[in-house]
Amino acid sequence: MCFSAEASFIVSGTLSIIGISAIRQIKARKDIFVASIPLIFALQQLTEGLLWVVLQNPELALAQASNWLAGLYGIFIGVIWPVYAPFAIYREETDSQTKRVIASMLLAGVGLAAYTIIGIIQEPIVASIITHSIHYAHQVEGQQFVLAMYLFATCTPFILSSRKLLNLTGMIITLGFFVAFFFYQQTFASVWCFFAAIASGLIYFFIRNQKTTQ
Repeated sequence: MCFSAEASFIVSGTLSIIGISAIRQIKARKDIFVASIPLIFALQQLTEGLLWVVLQNPELALAQASNWLAGLYGIFIGVIWPVYAPFAIYREETDSQTKRVIASMLLAGVGLAAYTIIGIIQEPIVASIITHSIHYAHQVEGQQFVLAMYLFATCTPFILSSRKLLNLTGMIITLGFFVAFFFYQQTFASVWCFFAAIASGLIYFFIRNQKTTQ
């Protein structure tokens, strides 16, 4: 399996179209948060695509930009998603009991985001290419508790959702988590986010279905 700048740019462009199309179809204001997920993934994949270009061309004048792009990618992973994912599902959920459970995941996500911000300030993220994927080196990588809390905050809200398509999206993303962890451990973050980004395309069908049922 090979990943590249081209793959990231293609996924970014595709998700941009999907995300914009989803946002244009929303009828209820609460749907805007879930509908925006593919678009956020598009920006994340664009960031990694640019990072690929910089890492593969160290002679470029922008070579030092790799530190900034790696840090930005780390913000997507460790700051935006742990907060945004449970928040978006919380806003979409209609079952009050499920909403209370998801609220606890949102609190966990806020804690993870704060932890990540502190970590990035103390130690910058260093990116390098390993076996056709990007490895993001940082002190938090591989910490089992952090990974468990991250899975709890970002994937579990989707799985608990009473909306079938969101539930399916969550199961696919969670499956991708374990596949990436066990088979691409060195480049886990990059590989998992790549597959999660692709899976987020299912959200378009959720929004389209919402349009026909509202």
